[in-house]
Amino acid sequence: MKSLFLFKMLIILSFLFISCNDELKDTIIENQLNINIDGTEYQSINEDVGGNENCDKLYITAFYSDKDKIDFRIRFEISKEGNLLNVWYAEPKDNLFKTFITPNFNPLSTFSISNFYYDSTTGEVRFDFDGTLYHEYDSDNSMAIFGKIKIKSLKSIECSTYKKGLSYTSNQLNLFSFYTSATKYEDKTQIHRFLSNNGFRIYLHLSKDLWLYPLGEINFDENTQIDKVEFKEIIGIVVTDQVGLVKETQWKNFETSGAIIIEAKYTEKGKKMIRGKINLLVKDNGQVIYNLNGIDFKTNSFE
Repeated sequence: MKSLFLFKMLIILSFLFISCNDELKDTIIENQLNINIDGTEYQSINEDVGGNENCDKLYITAFYSDKDKIDFRIRFEISKEGNLLNVWYAEPKDNLFKTFITPNFNPLSTFSISNFYYDSTTGEVRFDFDGTLYHEYDSDNSMAIFGKIKIKSLKSIECSTYKKGLSYTSNQLNLFSFYTSATKYEDKTQIHRFLSNNGFRIYLHLSKDLWLYPLGEINFDENTQIDKVEFKEIIGIVVTDQVGLVKETQWKNFETSGAIIIEAKYTEKGKKMIRGKINLLVKDNGQVIYNLNGIDFKTNSFE
């Protein structure tokens, strides 16, 4: 009888072991984050990893929660072409967040995206990441992370606003704006700002709205005071906050000449827009640094 009892127990345990294995096999991982934070590995799957696409950008968020280890959330903002815009990481602490982010004006200086894949039809996205994030307001406090992420299908959100920005690719230099803004002043002059993710800023200084210019070229040289392009590079210490103020002492100024080329005027989402190119000869104390022809830009009109 004792032998029979043991035999039955072995059968039951074997059945339970097989059932557990079957359950593991049945767990389909559609979304997954593998991340190494300062030497420690963590993983999040399925509903703890997700995001959406909206306009020209991908917004990807992952969560991890283990009170005995660590609680955190991480967010990536990337263009649909795989250009890094920013990374944000936070741990809850005393009802607040201990926050780490990529540098304000040059996220590519400390962080990179690689092996990027995005299918706009299915919403599938995957990429590897590697770099250093800095504590908000304290750039002496940093953390190193690397890993990979995959999502079967991002949610699609209809773009409700107009698209603007600046981009350029060449053997000399790549530019991709992660931040844009425009201001109209009382004297009708305007500034259209484009901050690139590799530490450059390109400002259009205009005497009037771009919509009021004819199609074609607006030429300028190094002595032009208005209707010109300003080109600067970040040279200061790492700045990590969520305010994004531009301090002039943090930027190196270059001499510029070239042309703003207005190629098209159109309406998008009820807003008047201008599309064009910039040809830019950049000098440092008279020495040519860059010759950038065909920088693409889109910006809004105030008309």
